[in-house]
Amino acid sequence: MKKIAVATLCFLVLFCFQACKENEAKSVSFYHWKTKYSISENEKQLLKKANSKKLYLRFFDLSYNQQENQVLPTATLQMPAKDSTLGLQIIPVIYITNEVFEKTTKPSQLKYIAGQTLEKILRLKSQHFNGNIIFPQIQIDCDWTVSTKESYFTFLEELQKSDLLSQFGENSIKFSATVRLHQVKFPEKTGVPPVDEATIMFYNVGDLGSMEETNSILNIEKTSLYLSRLHEYPLPFNVALPIFSWGVLYREGQLVGILSDIEEKQLNENFTVSEAENWFVASEDAFINGSFVYKGDKLRMEDVTFSEFKKLQKMISKAAGRDYSVILYHINSSTLQNLNLNELLETLR
Repeated sequence: MKKIAVATLCFLVLFCFQACKENEAKSVSFYHWKTKYSISENEKQLLKKANSKKLYLRFFDLSYNQQENQVLPTATLQMPAKDSTLGLQIIPVIYITNEVFEKTTKPSQLKYIAGQTLEKILRLKSQHFNGNIIFPQIQIDCDWTVSTKESYFTFLEELQKSDLLSQFGENSIKFSATVRLHQVKFPEKTGVPPVDEATIMFYNVGDLGSMEETNSILNIEKTSLYLSRLHEYPLPFNVALPIFSWGVLYREGQLVGILSDIEEKQLNENFTVSEAENWFVASEDAFINGSFVYKGDKLRMEDVTFSEFKKLQKMISKAAGRDYSVILYHINSSTLQNLNLNELLETLR
């Protein structure tokens, strides 16, 4: 009888634990990709609703400056004052152009750039964040190629060997790297970055430069071609999913720019509707969201529908063969207007 009672008690404890676990809201994280830091009240509510524990915050970019003949930071994060960022853990994200590793190949140079990168992160941490903010991880975002993988991977290794890591606090810092879908499908060719975990990017899979493309942000058919080996990927991974829109601008058949966060009012004032679906033609010269637009330029508006998002999530879940966390790109007010985020979050739980 005692054995039966003990067994029953163990079963009830296990059942209750599992029930609590299932009822616990799954945490969904976000990227913040604007150079000027801002979180509106609506966005704060979204972070709470998504049970977000982390914010992936773009700190700066690294690019190769031809005039200076060296690697320099650009688009450095600007914050009006020290901010607790809602008590979230901050993941600094550093975007690095592939050209950096085309031009920089010597181990001594890569070690120097790694050190400079960590020093700049530390300066921004001290300048913008309260002492109790935790940086549990640093993420590096680079679309490396076969020809640059050796230099890029050496850079990642130098980051993780640096003595500067001790200045981030008592807790050890993990490193993650973004991975594109072709790098998931062909790891023997492209290599696997020497980091603790990967973030696999499930957007921008289409041909941005082609006017024949219908949606370069999210293309379910093209994405499905890269998922046959997702379950084999040798690193633990998160997935980054799109919840953004933009306008792709062409001039005389050539890609000339991206108009991010373009509003309906701007479309109505500066463009006329084309016969082709989601296409617009500039009706006058204008300067819109940091880009020059000339009369006659063609604009393809792209976004992510709830239906397509749901298909993408279902497809990834089936192919992954493991649990994973989700990071949404990216948090801004226009996102709140374009998608029913209540429904969207339900698909992730």
